[in-house]
Amino acid sequence: MVEKRRRKLGEILLSQGLINHEQLLMALKEHKRTGATLGSVLVKLGFISEDELSGVLGAQIHLDQKKRIGEVLLEQGLITEQQLQLGLEEQKKNGLQLGKCLTNLGFITESKLVDVLSAQLDVQHVVLENFTFSRALIGQIPEEMARKYKVIPLFESDDVLTVAMADPTNLRTIDHLKFKTGKEIEPVIATEKSIVEAIEKNYSSGLEDMTRLLGQASTSEELDVVKVEDEFDSASDEEGAQVVKLANLLINQAILERASDIHIEPLEKYVRLRFRIDGELVEKNPIPLQLRAQITSRLKIMSGMDIAEKRKPQDGRFQIRFENREIDLRVSTYPMMTRKRGVNEKIVMRILDPYANNLTLDKLGFLPKMIKEFERVIEAPDGIILVTGPTGSGKSSTLYSCLQKIYDTSKNIVTMEDPVEIHLDGICQGQINTRAGFTFAEGMRSILRQDPDIIMIGEMRDLETCQMAIQAALTGHLVFSTLHTNDSASAYTRLLDMGIEPFLATSTIIAILAQRLVRKLCQKCKEAYQPDEELLKRIGLRSGVQFYKAKGCKFCNGSGYKGRIGVFELLIPDSNVSKLVSQRVPAEQIKQYCLKRGDFDTLRRDGLRKVLDGLTTIDQVLGATQNDTI
Repeated sequence: MVEKRRRKLGEILLSQGLINHEQLLMALKEHKRTGATLGSVLVKLGFISEDELSGVLGAQIHLDQKKRIGEVLLEQGLITEQQLQLGLEEQKKNGLQLGKCLTNLGFITESKLVDVLSAQLDVQHVVLENFTFSRALIGQIPEEMARKYKVIPLFESDDVLTVAMADPTNLRTIDHLKFKTGKEIEPVIATEKSIVEAIEKNYSSGLEDMTRLLGQASTSEELDVVKVEDEFDSASDEEGAQVVKLANLLINQAILERASDIHIEPLEKYVRLRFRIDGELVEKNPIPLQLRAQITSRLKIMSGMDIAEKRKPQDGRFQIRFENREIDLRVSTYPMMTRKRGVNEKIVMRILDPYANNLTLDKLGFLPKMIKEFERVIEAPDGIILVTGPTGSGKSSTLYSCLQKIYDTSKNIVTMEDPVEIHLDGICQGQINTRAGFTFAEGMRSILRQDPDIIMIGEMRDLETCQMAIQAALTGHLVFSTLHTNDSASAYTRLLDMGIEPFLATSTIIAILAQRLVRKLCQKCKEAYQPDEELLKRIGLRSGVQFYKAKGCKFCNGSGYKGRIGVFELLIPDSNVSKLVSQRVPAEQIKQYCLKRGDFDTLRRDGLRKVLDGLTTIDQVLGATQNDTI
């Protein structure tokens, strides 16, 4: 049985392309020689990393002898004796398995329980979240059957189908699968939650159905001169149901792919669908042209817009429930002119997860020296901290991370935002509503009557708001806000242009952080290379340094990138900076002084450090930052 489980481990890693046959044979030989587990041998030989092993197979627990599940959980230190007794009492009441009772009571996670059951039953545990499924194999078990029995096929070898099951001891289910597929069934164990999620993602109700719906476009020449206004009226009931399903599917798929925006653009012969993923627009399967008007109307109804008004831009929003959390979508329509079809509406939907709570400063991409300085500054009792950069550069995420870092029950934190993008527990967040008279200036007056310790203003966009923020800082408050400027030094120029006196700016601003976002290299597949000497000379780096480039693997969907990180420029003013601001010198002169001071990195320099560390590519940094000269 142990030999069988070991063989299954090798097969799973082979099926995912994490190792090859030669590496498996070498590892098996070493395993027989040393007696070490196959997984640890593969890691020791450098064929696979520990993260990759646990990412596909979970924790590898080994038992010397068969024991009751309660004893194993106690031995592993996963539950206490008291929790075991409560679980046994619960089992007597409802008749469920002990493991299920313990997870229901919250004493152990389903994933940890499955690790233990895997060892007890000598059945391999598989983590489905990182598993790459075969579209051909998925079709061997019907969706209805997969949902009913909580199973999903993983791979096939020698006419044996390996299937992930929540309960691999259920012989009746295995017999049903044998009969349906005509193959021998080899069960492995996975959590019920991960199986259900994998079914949702991989069966026809997910991506496959979306591909089928989006692939039904008719590209006949008749579509070049169709009527613009009457398409919705002529839709059949079947098309109407298809439209509702399609709208839901494309939103769900965008969230699964970590998209920040959905773009729906009517072109001459089809409707282009694009997702913005990690800052880049990625084109997806087109939407059929005959469904253009219906899709637009459906999304406008969901967003609370006027579906009859097609000549002017509109804004709306709606909420959906995804994986037991509410996600907001901000929707914008914009009339665009097409050559043959007249005016059509382009729709852009911004996806916002208001309950995301994983924003921490150390995840934004700060280098160690800079994050130490920035964390020191945000702990100040008063003053103004500005975050600058263009739209979409991550300023709001940085502000939210700062508030989470300094949050304390002894402090009253009040924000004024347009809109509130992420909800933070324990923080009073205000939503700007210009129609109701709640503007930044009006809100600023009210905030000061709310006895705040820390204030966050979404944007310093007019003189009145800036003056009140400065007044708040002068009276002992810490103020966070944003400005739209190209770099940190330009923030002073922008404030002075708005009418702020230099002495007020210099006496209140304690730090200015400029930032950009660049795509982060996938750390599993990035490739090192020697850059061109001419390029190194142009950007001011010595020869012989190593850069990294994107390659592409299954973990990053072949893109070579996974997520984004910030490139930062932190200006902490001293007396000389204050003197230069008072003299109203150009921003470039302030930056030159900071560079000569020696403790200041520009956006370009910070980006180059991240290139050398293998976090991003030189193309990303050069495209996001300007050249700096001393």
